[in-house]
Amino acid sequence: MCVAKFIVYILLVFELYIERSISDSGQTWNCKANSNRHDDIDGAFHFLVTGGYRPEKNELVKFVVSLRTKEPRKFFGDNHFCGGSLISAKLVLTAAHCLFIGRSKIQARKLKVVAGAPRRLLQTVSTQEMKVEKVKPHSKFSSTRLVNDIGIVKLKDGVQTDETFVAIIPLTDRDPQPGKQCTVVGWGTVIQYGPIPDEAVNADLSINTYAFCSKLQGFTKGMICASNANDHQADSCQGDSGGPLICEGKIAGIVSYGFGCGVPNSAGIYTDVHHFRKWIESNVATCHLPLANWLHCLILAAMQLYYL
Repeated sequence: MCVAKFIVYILLVFELYIERSISDSGQTWNCKANSNRHDDIDGAFHFLVTGGYRPEKNELVKFVVSLRTKEPRKFFGDNHFCGGSLISAKLVLTAAHCLFIGRSKIQARKLKVVAGAPRRLLQTVSTQEMKVEKVKPHSKFSSTRLVNDIGIVKLKDGVQTDETFVAIIPLTDRDPQPGKQCTVVGWGTVIQYGPIPDEAVNADLSINTYAFCSKLQGFTKGMICASNANDHQADSCQGDSGGPLICEGKIAGIVSYGFGCGVPNSAGIYTDVHHFRKWIESNVATCHLPLANWLHCLILAAMQLYYL
């Protein structure tokens, strides 16, 4: 590890300690504004998320929510464990592995979803905390092979969208094309096994070819892989799981797994949203619409049986 990264690591650990101390003491501190993307590129923080940056104005984090245990351990935000994406006012798209503890599915009553909090540790007027009604991982998800790593979290009450702090992201309508420029967003560790950042961070990646991805361990149909050819350290990492890979303003992938974080000649593995689009739509569809009739409901029920 280079000296600059080691110093940053120590500072981040110290920052986490200070945040906990401040929370415990009940004091409030005013912090200077975060640096923008251009400042980070020229500085030692070029490897955040890993290899990511904090935009001066993050236009993508409004689509992303934080999955948390019901109660924080000590202070607001320290119970974040996965990301997710709002695909409707009441539905969150995430990774199936985020919905399990070992081999047991997490109980909905033990979860909550937080939207409108680009800073994980800071609760503001835009922050919304929602109870969970139901968790639904793909019925064919494998925790050992991480295939069908996709799931939906249904909220008890819908979020209030404002298109500034909280917004719904559309699903991609096409297969991922190699070379397509995309961005992963999340609160994952800034270096492997390192501390989790307070503010959401972005990393720019490109979709890799199937020929390249197929050489990666465990890669199979229903997955895509992405990396940054100019900066191998740009990658998703622990804590980003379930978050979105966004291409042209639409969700194209879900953070699934990787081989370390920012490893040379490798790539992060993402669940292919387009591959599972029919499964997603069958779960988004509902028979509670005013114009729904019995035939429509039978069709939806058949779709559920076919795609589960």
